[in-house]
Amino acid sequence: MDTSAGATRPLSTTPAEEPALRRIKARVPDHAAIEATVPEVRAMTEERFEGVLDKDHITHVVIQVSQSRQEQIFRSVGYHYDWNFPGPYWCFLGKMAARALFDGDEAELEVLNYIPVGRRKFIAYTTSRWRASTAGGVTELPPLNVIEVNFKKPLPGKPLEMFWTPARGMITTRIRRWLEEPDEVDMTGAME
Repeated sequence: MDTSAGATRPLSTTPAEEPALRRIKARVPDHAAIEATVPEVRAMTEERFEGVLDKDHITHVVIQVSQSRQEQIFRSVGYHYDWNFPGPYWCFLGKMAARALFDGDEAELEVLNYIPVGRRKFIAYTTSRWRASTAGGVTELPPLNVIEVNFKKPLPGKPLEMFWTPARGMITTRIRRWLEEPDEVDMTGAME
C-alpha cells in the first residue's frame, strides 16, 4: 500500500526549525532505524477492563494514532517524523506499546498492516503468541483477541501514557480479513 497516497503533511515545524531532532538511519531494517531508547510507557484502561488483560492471549494490537500525535511522540524521543517512510516509526511505536503491555518485551509486536482513516492511522501488529500458533500453517484461524491502543500526548519529564481497550468488532473483522486474504496485506509502501 502506498502510505503517501492521499496523505497531506501536517503543518508543523520543519527540520531546519528543530535542528536537534535526529533522522532515521538509512539502509537498515526498520526495527533498527531508530536508535533512541524506548521510553517508559504506562498502560491504562477503563476500570471495568482492569485485571482482564491476559497478555498470554492477546493475538493482535491495533495502535490508532493521528499524524500530529506521531510527530509529538517522536519529537519527545528526539526524532523528526518522516512521512515518506513510516515503517521504522511504526516499528518503534510497536516497541513502545509492547514495553507497556508485555512487561518490557519490546520485540513482542510485529507490524501486520495499516489503514489510513482521515488524518489517523490504524496500525495492526501481531504478537509472538499469534505467530507461534500459526507458524506451521493452519486450516482454520485460532480465535482472535485484539486490543486497541491510543497514545496520550507526551508530557516533558513524565512517562508516556497509552490507553487500551478491547477492539471494536469492525477492527477485529478487518484483522481477520487481512489474515484470511493475505494478498490484501501490502506494507511495501510503508516499509521501504
